[in-house]
Amino acid sequence: MKATMKKKLTIWLAAAALLAGACASEPTASGPTASEPSASQPGATAAEGAATEPGTDGPAAVVPSSAAPSGPMGLFASQLVEYDSCPAFLDRLKAEALERVGPYGFGDGSHFFIWNRSVADFDEAEMAAASAESFTEEASALAPATTAAAALAAEEAAADSGGGGSAGRDFSTTNVQEAGVDEPDLVKTDGRRILALAQGVLHYIDASSGAPELVSSLDLRSGGDDRDAWNHQMFLGDEAALLMASSYTDQGEVTLVHQIDLSDPAAMQKVRTLSAEGRFISARLVGGRANLVLASDPGVHFEFLYPSSDSESAKSRAEMVNRLVIQESTLEDWMPVYTLSGGASPPSEGMLVDCSKAYAPQEFSGFSFLTVLAVDLEEGIEPGAVATVVSGGDTVYASQDNLYVATQRWIDWGVIEDDEQAREEADAAVTHIHRFAVGGPGGPEYTASGAVSGYLLNQFAMSEHDGYLRVASTNAPPWGWWSEDTESRVDVLEQNGRELRTAGSVGGLGPGERIFAVRFMGDTGYVVTFRQTDPLYTIDLSDPTDPKVMGELKILGYSAYLHPIGGGLLIGVGQDADERGVTRGTQVSIFDVSDLSDPVRLHQYTLAESSSSEVEFDHRAFLYWPATETLVLPVGWGDDGGEGYWEWFSGAKVLKAGEGGIEDLGFIEHRPSWAERGGGSFDDEGGYYGDETVPIRRSLVIGPNLFTLSDGGLKASDLASLSEQAWIEFPFEGYGAVPEPFPID
Repeated sequence: MKATMKKKLTIWLAAAALLAGACASEPTASGPTASEPSASQPGATAAEGAATEPGTDGPAAVVPSSAAPSGPMGLFASQLVEYDSCPAFLDRLKAEALERVGPYGFGDGSHFFIWNRSVADFDEAEMAAASAESFTEEASALAPATTAAAALAAEEAAADSGGGGSAGRDFSTTNVQEAGVDEPDLVKTDGRRILALAQGVLHYIDASSGAPELVSSLDLRSGGDDRDAWNHQMFLGDEAALLMASSYTDQGEVTLVHQIDLSDPAAMQKVRTLSAEGRFISARLVGGRANLVLASDPGVHFEFLYPSSDSESAKSRAEMVNRLVIQESTLEDWMPVYTLSGGASPPSEGMLVDCSKAYAPQEFSGFSFLTVLAVDLEEGIEPGAVATVVSGGDTVYASQDNLYVATQRWIDWGVIEDDEQAREEADAAVTHIHRFAVGGPGGPEYTASGAVSGYLLNQFAMSEHDGYLRVASTNAPPWGWWSEDTESRVDVLEQNGRELRTAGSVGGLGPGERIFAVRFMGDTGYVVTFRQTDPLYTIDLSDPTDPKVMGELKILGYSAYLHPIGGGLLIGVGQDADERGVTRGTQVSIFDVSDLSDPVRLHQYTLAESSSSEVEFDHRAFLYWPATETLVLPVGWGDDGGEGYWEWFSGAKVLKAGEGGIEDLGFIEHRPSWAERGGGSFDDEGGYYGDETVPIRRSLVIGPNLFTLSDGGLKASDLASLSEQAWIEFPFEGYGAVPEPFPID
């Protein structure tokens, strides 16, 4: 899908002539600039201000532009317009790029582009062979254009509840944010079988009888892009599984999507694989259709020229060449591409983006592409059902009808460097949110965008209910430290045409603190902020136009995850802390929030000092089984035993947690045979050293058994007594069917 060698040679020959002509004097004319998109004039061009040769329609030459880009930064990235044709979309991209390309590509050449060449890399004979005539012939045909069509309204709906274990069935499912909206994970079950991912290998376990059995294992790192893949996760269907992973190629980060045939459990096989350029953000499964969210940058397709020295002359020449690279670019240079292999058809490739249905901000907001790709779990992978906006992507939330992607505002710092007012405005954090309808039969459709001030903690900071989107944010980033000026807020957004507008807001939450946990349920919101103490705020959202803080509970420590268990009770999992805010270990709390004006902590349980749990940053690691009030948390902690020798312990803490209190039921560990020679982490030879226990990642319930999963294997324990019922050790040694866990080049 990249430019052909003929096209590349044409550009570099033209560039050589350009460089020769530039030696006489430095350029002074300004290049072509793009006009603002016009909703009323689809297909209109924007070559205004471009100098032309008499008797021609195109620019006389490509020269560095001294004009500042219109719109100093992406302040209005939530105002998107639709491009009704691929040429119009390409024209917009070229126009924006020509305003920003320089001697090092975009910026300093290190952010967008990973492969650049210097003038010194090219043979002098090739450069000398070019002529000014060939350059003029090529450049005269270039004329940037920009066009946009106005966009109108779309539908919306809502669904709202929480997931985990259910007392009405005999097996647990992935702990998800919204009922009916599945999320990908390391392990899936339908009560009869368990599919588990460990060290890049998919394991099929028959759990239909009282004695679980490992039926087969499928190596997912069998070469190609899969060899160094990471971040494996999956969805489970009746006869197929859909696996997602991340990997790197010479074109940058790619997302791998595998369709796994499960019809013969003893011989699982990959029947189709989609390799798509871009970073895998997340996915949601609704009604048998998975919606995958990818973010990509187009820079890997361009071969920009670096200046051969720091002189202004060298920089000017490099910029001239880079402008020509942009002028000569095609859709294939800009769009993320995919390769689809497997099945009866030969491998195919194409552009992942449907540019005839793409949306971009009115004000430039970077060159990233945000793509939502729909895949039917049973029918298989087809890359046709996509929706795209020109935007970044960080956080994904979905209801049964709509999928939302949030991202921080893009800022062109180079442009606003000398604009004090613009810099002050840029310092105010803004999160943009794009909504896609995913409940219809035709695949994902972009419907609206909006913005809120501040940063979002995670997916739980968003929730849709009765057609409104509730968003919790803090004006300081979740990865940063505190200042005295931080505070948090909740905004309620409603759709108006293509815009998500603020219907109501409540602010002033946790002055000097930032959000550590959020949970929205029906007409109520719960927000935890923290610095030294943990205020738990209860918020009445029954009137979307007038949300109100009803109550506040201050305790030491904080909750990082909140889970409803019925009866007006919440479980909070986080960290205990002293009066100075110094954490002391994993803490479980039970809150009574039945009276919003007076939230109360009924019970508290703190694990070992220095302990932590994956639940604190990944809700899928949490299991609560309501039938027996069983709470399972993967935990780990260190202890030097007072002798200076640090040991690490890991496993799963099992508690009984409910209105009556919190009771310690026991601890489950995984000690695979290959870890007994010394475990903890993998060495260069595949050995395992340190503690003999292997961290437990997930847990689930099937009938009377509690299953726990680690990279070492799957253990079945009696749910009532925690006595071991079965241990299935995953293959590790022998590297035949199973590769080394961390391949070493």
